[in-house]
Amino acid sequence: MAMRRGASTAIAATLLLLAAGCADQGEPAPEATTSSSDAPRPAPTETETETTEPAPQGQLAWQPTGHLVDERVVVGEKWTALARAGDVTFESATGAADVTLPTVESGEVDALLLDGDTAVVSYSFGGEVTTGLGYRVDLSTGEATKIVTPEPANGSDWALIDDSLYYPTRGEGAGACLATLAVADGNGEDGWCPSGRVGIAELDANEHGVAAMLFDYGSDISCRTLNLLDQAGVPQPVAGPDECVGWDIAATSTGIIFSEVPRPRRQERAVFSAVVDGGPPQRLAKGTTGSLVSCGGDAFFVSDPTKMTEPARLMRWDGTALSVAYESASKGNAFLGRPECADGIVTLSSFGEDGDEQVSASVS
Repeated sequence: MAMRRGASTAIAATLLLLAAGCADQGEPAPEATTSSSDAPRPAPTETETETTEPAPQGQLAWQPTGHLVDERVVVGEKWTALARAGDVTFESATGAADVTLPTVESGEVDALLLDGDTAVVSYSFGGEVTTGLGYRVDLSTGEATKIVTPEPANGSDWALIDDSLYYPTRGEGAGACLATLAVADGNGEDGWCPSGRVGIAELDANEHGVAAMLFDYGSDISCRTLNLLDQAGVPQPVAGPDECVGWDIAATSTGIIFSEVPRPRRQERAVFSAVVDGGPPQRLAKGTTGSLVSCGGDAFFVSDPTKMTEPARLMRWDGTALSVAYESASKGNAFLGRPECADGIVTLSSFGEDGDEQVSASVS
């Protein structure tokens, strides 16, 4: 259920993957071997007026991951995934041999999804490359199989729920389509393909539904639409967000949680709201675009400080109430990386003047 970090990066990558006249990536499927952060944000000033209202405390039982804080780590129940540039290793928590994928020299690890003994890894490539690279991995055997059909597009978000994988692929005329794939047997299909020049980003999948942000890049005016997939796998716009300004979205047990960007020039800043049981939108808190992650039946998003007296917070929405799942030790000049999730466990990196840490906690 983890997503690729950074909505702005995802949109830029999706625009690149849809450019015409580019070469495909043709790396062979690797044979896995076995063996026994995001950039800092400017500090807020005392004069900034945007604040986040404190929420009731509901902090989780956080534990150190045992890894460097600037490493990308996803902690699961049986495995911990580590990604460095084009290298990926899965460390066993049960005494099994670790699994290491061969290095993809020209690629950057994008999606890093983990569910029990199943993993999915995607790589993105710079320049004007349109075709990406992805593997499904059976961690119980160490076997990695290249995802061939549908062929992944370069970059953007992927999402995994149970055995179902959702990711962007290229349709006719280099347009974007939303591919689906059964991870266990590799059986995939193109699924939904929009008309016009539409990009797909901010994919999120959980037991309550599959969500995506669609954006129109064929227009002079950037317009984003938040959607849930219906039973046929077709995105349907949701009620609640204002037209064109939505960004993050996830299904919840009572409806949806979503973000909107009130100032186009400050796209990193969003206001998160929720729709409960079909009612009007309820404003929750200010937060960071691209930080919404489903985990363990709940939804989490980052709320960085907007003044020097505030810590960075990880907010938790359980469908009816908002709480603070984590607060940084530092205040003011502090920020959190995008949370990652696997097997109902959330992993978080925290950075600040009073110390950095990387921790994980079970949501349930």
